Amino acid sequence: AIHVESDIFLADEVLAVGDRPFKRKCMARMQEVRASGRTLVYVSHAAASVRRMCDRVIVLEEGRIGFDGAVDEGIKCLKYDDDPSADEELGADV
Repeated sequence: AIHVESDIFLADEVLAVGDRPFKRKCMARMQEVRASGRTLVYVSHAAASVRRMCDRVIVLEEGRIGFDGAVDEGIKCLKYDDDPSADEELGADV
C-alpha cells in the first residue's frame, strides 16, 4: 500500500507487526513519503517513533481532540514517556 501515490498517507500502527528488518524498511519508506511533501498521518503508541516521524501530535479523547500541538507535549499529555516498553518495538538501532 505504501507504493500507491496519494496526497495523504495514513499509517495506523504499521510497526506493531513484523520483525526488525521489516520495521526498519517501513520507517525508511515512511520517511521518504514524508520528505516528498505528502501528508503522513502516523498513528502509534511508541513515543520514540512518534518523535522520529512527527512534527505535530493530535491526541483524541473519546472521539474529540484532547490535545493538538508539539510532539513532546503530546507525548507528555499521554504519559508515554513513563512507559519504556512503548519505545522497545524499534530498538536502539533503527
